[in-house]
Amino acid sequence: MLKICYAEERDGDFKRWTGNLLRSFLATGRVAIVRQKEKPDLMLASIWRRHKFPKGVPVVLVSNENWQVYPPHFSLRRYQAVIGVCPPPHYYWGEGPPGPLPFIQYPYEAVHFDAPLATLYEQRTRRLQVPKSGFCCFVVSNTVGGMAERRQQAFQRVNAWQRVDSAGSLLNNTGYRAPRGTAFLDWIARYKFMICVENSHAPGYVTEKALQASLAGAMPIYDGAGLALFNRDAVVDASAPELLEQLHRLDRDAGEYERRRRLDLYAQRPSLLDFEARFADLLLG
Repeated sequence: MLKICYAEERDGDFKRWTGNLLRSFLATGRVAIVRQKEKPDLMLASIWRRHKFPKGVPVVLVSNENWQVYPPHFSLRRYQAVIGVCPPPHYYWGEGPPGPLPFIQYPYEAVHFDAPLATLYEQRTRRLQVPKSGFCCFVVSNTVGGMAERRQQAFQRVNAWQRVDSAGSLLNNTGYRAPRGTAFLDWIARYKFMICVENSHAPGYVTEKALQASLAGAMPIYDGAGLALFNRDAVVDASAPELLEQLHRLDRDAGEYERRRRLDLYAQRPSLLDFEARFADLLLG
């Protein structure tokens, strides 16, 4: 059994979704989460904070962000392994011996929710039946990233035509904040569309944004690296000059809207199998 501790033991959200990432290893007893004082074999550190490198305990860095928006605090060569949504640029590794780099990629959208994806896909059938009482929603809390302005522009374009309910801290016009967890999916389900533009663009950088809209039964208005991966009929391209024309057609053609919003976002649904195989190979021996 590999005993893993956290560099920041009070970061509940990081512990929550990395626990989802390691769910199968925890369930089978191959991994256990311990405190720093309990002689861990390995430490998980978040990209969000500087941390120490305790003597005798290898550290694994974990990121759920675009490396160029949230760069590492230290050379990646200092880590036993690096876990990320997309591969980090080579210059973050620093100088070192040639050979394969200990990077493990994973789909963040598979671990963002506490419920397993298979369960959420089963619940999607129910959420697809929820009556639509709103046209479009938007939930954003910051202006970080190279596409932050484009995201706000998408909201402003659509909202100038038909009201968009904004229930994050940014551009809030509802007077309340959207709920979290699976209750968030139930809230989204009331809307026909959801604006879910990534905060930045990098090859492979895809978050939960479009998937959560699709799982809730709303059609994602999306821009980001996922456009190269998604079923293009399952999304509305937020970067298209004819964005409003697309929305107008779908709003008027109920049959076409229903056909497209019921499509799977992915041709092949996100899975942790590749991550788990690579993690086991690199860190479990």
